Amino acid sequence: MTTNAVYISGFGALTALGSQLTQHAQLHQQGISGVSPHPQLPWRQGLVTEPNLKQWIPDKKACRMLTRQGLLGIASATLAIEHAGLTAADFSQDDHQTGVIFGAFYSQGVCNAAQPYLNCYRDGSLDYHAFGEQHYRDFPPLWILPRLPNTTGGQISIQYGLRGLSYSVVNGFSGGMIAVGEAYSAIKQGRGYRYVAGASEMDPTLEQLFALDYNGLLANEQSNNAGLEIGEAGVSFIVEASNQTLSRTSNSHQPLIEILAYHNSYIPNVLSLNPRVRQQMIQAHLQACLSKAGVSASDLSAAQLTLAGIKALDQSEVAAALNTLGERALLLSATDYCGFTLGASAATNLFYACLQLSQGYWAPVLNIKDKPQSQQANYNQQGLSHQGEQILLCHHQDHQGNQVSLLLKSTFHNNTPATGVTP
Repeated sequence: MTTNAVYISGFGALTALGSQLTQHAQLHQQGISGVSPHPQLPWRQGLVTEPNLKQWIPDKKACRMLTRQGLLGIASATLAIEHAGLTAADFSQDDHQTGVIFGAFYSQGVCNAAQPYLNCYRDGSLDYHAFGEQHYRDFPPLWILPRLPNTTGGQISIQYGLRGLSYSVVNGFSGGMIAVGEAYSAIKQGRGYRYVAGASEMDPTLEQLFALDYNGLLANEQSNNAGLEIGEAGVSFIVEASNQTLSRTSNSHQPLIEILAYHNSYIPNVLSLNPRVRQQMIQAHLQACLSKAGVSASDLSAAQLTLAGIKALDQSEVAAALNTLGERALLLSATDYCGFTLGASAATNLFYACLQLSQGYWAPVLNIKDKPQSQQANYNQQGLSHQGEQILLCHHQDHQGNQVSLLLKSTFHNNTPATGVTP
């Protein structure tokens, strides 16, 4: 075990599968999805059903000014902190070495600000004079503050008294996973030794759903169109230097998750690219991530892909994985379990990758018949248990052209690893 390693020592999430790690793991390994039909619209969605998010908010007075993104983000941070075994004493001693890097949300739409504009709508146009004179006052007091992109991360810093390096990652859907990678890089560069990283996302507003549908990106049950099935989530990770992690977990039989490599890149005009060019750019990205750690494709235990539901992107992602990793590589995907969680989608993908490494199982890929190259690719088809050290490549891509990968390795302090979850 390397002494300068960086670990994901704790993680927590609220998704459509639940809020507790055992709950997530059992449903995940059994192949049970939390995505269900929308009660009024022709779309499926994965909503967080936990009724009491406030139980995980340390300063409950702050709940009055927080949006659902903020509540989900802070709640997931609390779950990650608890999973890592961190205490208030740890934070008080290390407040300047503990920072927060958090992905900005995506789904705050104009409907949240519609009423003041509607109040000055006259004869088919907006009366901006009336808006400037009077109707700007129709916004609730402090309306903008909880909707700033750094509010969730800032509130995590405030709630836990963290004074280290803190900032937001504004990369849309990939922000939460990039935040973990940036925390890894910051620790390697000596800019702190512990970070809370992740992202959160609420159910999107109606005009955002229609915008996705208009652009052909949203799965539509009425016409049986493929595409995104939207969800919401709050996901957080504790990223730490090895000496901090090992001082707390030396007697644990649970594996630690080491970050071996981090790589992110951008594909311009990803949806309109020639498929061959798009595939080559994804292949180059995957190979770059492996090369950073000096790991070969044959060393991998599995690869977790996005497979978000957009046919052109999914085809390129699977083809790139087969060419880079080989046809025998075990392929996983978690998107069908809780939906594409927009601003938290990459973080959600990473959460289920960490959960499988930590709990000793590989979850089945759902809806395999609809996946690209279903006969050729080695999709995992049932809940499998595993023991010992595992290396997993977690890859995320989206329709805005972002892609990010983390190479993860599960390692043990001793020779008695925990067994997998029994379905």
